[in-house]
Amino acid sequence: MTSASAISLPEGFAAAPVKNSGLPPRIQTALRARGITTLGQLSQPPPDCEKLSGDDRAWLARVAGYVRHLAGKKTPPPLHLSEWLQLFLPPRQVEILETHFGLRPANDRPVWRASTLQQTGARFGITRERVRQLLRDARATLRRPLPLWAAGPIFHAMENALQAVGGVMDTAQLERQESAAWAGYVPIGVFHGLADLQPERVGIYRGFFSLFPSTLLDRAERALQDRLRRAGRLLSIAEIAGQLPAKAQPPPPYSAEPLIQMLARHIPGMLATVDGRVGLAARDGAELLGEILLTTGEANLRTLQAELNARLLPESQRGSGYIRDTLQRAPRIRRTAPVRYELSGGIQTSLPL
Repeated sequence: MTSASAISLPEGFAAAPVKNSGLPPRIQTALRARGITTLGQLSQPPPDCEKLSGDDRAWLARVAGYVRHLAGKKTPPPLHLSEWLQLFLPPRQVEILETHFGLRPANDRPVWRASTLQQTGARFGITRERVRQLLRDARATLRRPLPLWAAGPIFHAMENALQAVGGVMDTAQLERQESAAWAGYVPIGVFHGLADLQPERVGIYRGFFSLFPSTLLDRAERALQDRLRRAGRLLSIAEIAGQLPAKAQPPPPYSAEPLIQMLARHIPGMLATVDGRVGLAARDGAELLGEILLTTGEANLRTLQAELNARLLPESQRGSGYIRDTLQRAPRIRRTAPVRYELSGGIQTSLPL
């Protein structure tokens, strides 16, 4: 259990139908045969359901024990993620989820994204369709009211982490997101799994996580691209954010600047600089190279590449082929030797290129 404060008892708990528990239909059928139809009745000692398997009886006992805490108003402290999964799912489904979303640390593959159904199936010796079925069953269970309510502190921890950085976060930032709510699990896998479970609370857009709806992100992306095309030059993130249309602005209290920077970092063909500017790679690389040559004077291709990438955020950094092509198209930069360049005409002041 986490050390966070207790969560409140759900409204109308006792009268809620037993299907809200997340228990599968076969267990619900066995309970109805014993006259148990509500969560309040489930709070009594579990009946002897002889027709259930040992695993199903253990599953019923776990959920019934949790419900008894709630019915007795002995509200349990919040569960962390692994406890939550183990409470509401059978062990096989927990293993499938942990593997599919990369919840456990693994040395043999990156955990930047969820596995494919085929990759997960190969690890368990089952077909991709069987994996699909197990994931579907797990989602159906965890999306029932009682499991979702019990997961409230876990989702709140994820939302709080996103709120702290402006509502958007990518995998590089996630590596540093530790929380008691998902102790022992890989943060990137946690966010992938929770976003899959409730995409209306946290979504994935162009590889980053966001608290904002996809419609707003689409509008912000279009506005960013339109603004850059009209400007014809590099623009500061602050300038772009200040001119976003109202429908593309994040809701208060969020600033648009973190969103603009995140979009610029993840939209192909854009440049995002460490000093807070954004541009189009096909057009504005020459401006940055001109700034570098103003500082360095004549420089070779390797120096220009190193200097350019030092000015760019990691997702925007470029190889020598891009540098060479950009230099060839830049009218105010001339080649002085096979791999050496300088500003033409003895230019000594910063000019847009």
